[in-house]
Amino acid sequence: MLLGALSLSAQPRVVEDGFAQLSATEAAKTLSDFRRSGLSSDVCFKFEIVHKPRKGDSSLAVHGTIWATHSAEGSKVRVEIRQADGSMAQAFIAMKADTESTLWRAQAGQAAVSLPTGSLSIPLADGLLLTPFDLHLPFTHWSDTHYVKTDQARGRPVHFFVAKNPAQGEPSFVTFGLDRSYGVLVQAVSMNNQNKSTRTLQVEEFAKTDDQWILGACSVRDESTRDVDLLKITEAAVHLALPAALFDPATLNQAAVAPINFKPL
Repeated sequence: MLLGALSLSAQPRVVEDGFAQLSATEAAKTLSDFRRSGLSSDVCFKFEIVHKPRKGDSSLAVHGTIWATHSAEGSKVRVEIRQADGSMAQAFIAMKADTESTLWRAQAGQAAVSLPTGSLSIPLADGLLLTPFDLHLPFTHWSDTHYVKTDQARGRPVHFFVAKNPAQGEPSFVTFGLDRSYGVLVQAVSMNNQNKSTRTLQVEEFAKTDDQWILGACSVRDESTRDVDLLKITEAAVHLALPAALFDPATLNQAAVAPINFKPL
């Protein structure tokens, strides 16, 4: 009987559509592995964001640059948004570790200030939906996070987790999905305190450059207006060794120097 019980307990739970569900131990490991995962090298991306209203014409593209690194301390990201003339409009630095995340923001020429990561809703530029929250993704490291289910999303098996906002603000919680095969985030749905979805972040495509897979494009949809922002990586430089000073908030008031080895995507 003991052998039979062990055999039964070792079988994965399966929902009606056939997707094996994670045990508590497997879910904890999946989340921990995701939080500890990082880039194989430092990278820098140029990107454009186009606002696409449900009705009417799309906006002119907003341009910017992202620098990213990963170390034993966690992941760090620097983002600069450009004005139409190419000058810096605003910038922020985000840092995430296993149990916490921090965020600094600076307007052009001004000193950086620390911001609460749980309720950051300032648009990256006028007329956009995308905010530093959408690029920083602090919810992936909120302490009150638990596994919900494994289900299909866009034809692929995805592990879904729910993260509760530690701050008194929106979103109240976020349901995010990790691709079962690759362990990367592919979707995140923000919910308000009435349990209604307010915005959805969706990875639209991945891209490969110099044998490294990176984000190719992602979208954010406002669930009330159905307007969408589409962020697309236009150029990428990988296999970099970025200086530590690049991720020092004290440097945010000045535009950073971008690498010269960009490749178009």
